[in-house]
Amino acid sequence: MYPPIFKPTVVQIFHIEGQTFQIPKCNVKFEKWSGPPINETFGRKPLVCVDNHAMFAELAIRKYFEIDGWDARWVETYGKVKPMYMSEWKDDKYRNQIHHPFTNNHIDNILANIAIENSNSYSGCWDVVACKGDRIIFAESKHANKDRIRTTQVNWLASGIRYGLKTDNFLVVQWDM
Repeated sequence: MYPPIFKPTVVQIFHIEGQTFQIPKCNVKFEKWSGPPINETFGRKPLVCVDNHAMFAELAIRKYFEIDGWDARWVETYGKVKPMYMSEWKDDKYRNQIHHPFTNNHIDNILANIAIENSNSYSGCWDVVACKGDRIIFAESKHANKDRIRTTQVNWLASGIRYGLKTDNFLVVQWDM
């Protein structure tokens, strides 16, 4: 159901519109990148190491979904009307990153419909979108003891549930090094 590294071991409780939702959550240890630094860290994001490559945690999560046979992207909405899908990070400014759209338009339709439910906004979209067959997962990356769920992300979850997604279409990935 989930890539083995992301097998949920706990749940994160969300209280939304008078209801309680238990969202699957896993805890992951990534190896810290110890090689040369990169210049463009997108706001000083920490680097982890996967297969001897430096990457942000969101791309590591995407990579592990890919290893398990999923089609996955890091979804970034910062400064965008529509989301940017990324499979990698060039050591360059955010505006110069490569948009790598899904070939399956169904994914775009799901995100667009959730955005409609979310006051016509992609704000708060969870970090990684992964699909395998007819299964879709929104994974939210949280650095342990340094990051927390924001209101916009709760709103995205609520909008996804109103759209018709289930709690197991979401995953909180709490990571550390």
